[in-house]
Amino acid sequence: MMKVRGLTILTRKAIITRQFGADAWLTLYRDVAGAHRCFRALITPETLVPLPEYLALHDELVRRFYSEDETSHFALGRESARWAMLDGPCKAFLDKKDLPGFVRSFPRLWDTYFAETESRSEATLNGDSVEFKASGLPQWHPYLEHFVMGYMTEVLEMFCANPIGSTRIRGGSGRVYQYLLHTAAAVLDHVPKPLPSREASPHLSNRETDVLMLVAEGKTNPEIGDVLGISAKTVQHHVARAYRKIGVSGRVGAAMWLARRGLVGN
Repeated sequence: MMKVRGLTILTRKAIITRQFGADAWLTLYRDVAGAHRCFRALITPETLVPLPEYLALHDELVRRFYSEDETSHFALGRESARWAMLDGPCKAFLDKKDLPGFVRSFPRLWDTYFAETESRSEATLNGDSVEFKASGLPQWHPYLEHFVMGYMTEVLEMFCANPIGSTRIRGGSGRVYQYLLHTAAAVLDHVPKPLPSREASPHLSNRETDVLMLVAEGKTNPEIGDVLGISAKTVQHHVARAYRKIGVSGRVGAAMWLARRGLVGN
């Protein structure tokens, strides 16, 4: 069973105490410990708390102090990253020499917080964007997706001068999700431009749409060909036509174009 390190609970303690006072944290912790005996033991940064018990604490905290929605989980993830990176035990994580090395170290953060799990994270620098993927989740929960993505978005923003946005290209349920974390340049490059008329809207064929969605998942042309039963050369032809129609030049742009229209990320 997946375990969550006590470091996460210390982070919550710091945030709630700072924002709502020590008594608010004491009351929350006392009530949760009354229902879950594991919280009666001493909790240190390396203590391993079973995921169900940890989620019980997390859910009660969100219910009392925040709104139980995606935005609140995302914002709490950002706040947690700021504490962990500036005041907490993860300060050294920001001490990197270059962006590629920084992005390659992202999976270390997953291992910092989670243990005894088959779940994992991957991060790849792709031009002005970082592709972040989590897989093997024991279950879907807003903490494991929206909170984590708020955390990762803030971590990248702390390292870069740019404001950072995130676009989901797969997720919302199940055991896998995938996001693009994009710098301001990527946002500006891919802001949708108003179309002069309905007729000017790009019309993709069903095949082109299928190909683009597989491109957004990170599949290569041969892999797409295997899925659709066509040659890699034919895939390349469909990709080129689709890119021209929607006005993008690569996979990141295609993924963001699809995500804005609700064609991926559900």
